[in-house]
Amino acid sequence: MHWIYAHLIGDYLLQNDWMAFGKKQKSWICAVHVAIYMLPFLFCNFAWWQLAIIAGQHFAQDRTGFVVWLMKVKGSEQFATGPCSPWSIIVTDNIIHILTIAVVASL
Repeated sequence: MHWIYAHLIGDYLLQNDWMAFGKKQKSWICAVHVAIYMLPFLFCNFAWWQLAIIAGQHFAQDRTGFVVWLMKVKGSEQFATGPCSPWSIIVTDNIIHILTIAVVASL
């Protein structure tokens, strides 16, 4: 379960404003973010292919508007855009990342 710490460290402690604001605008900025995000995972005993899946999923989710799209599709548009925003988006984003890592860790 050390991967939960790896996720939190990579996505919060190691991410700066430049990455947070630029990753939706340019793929290369998102790639830098994901590369730095993955550093703590090197201490989690994942196989290379597990690291690749985690990195690929993180890039795809962070580069796109997937989380907001998912919230709208499932009927949570007000939750995504109303007074709970942006925290509702941040929590949903983290849940998807953590669930993905949990599935990959179980393989």
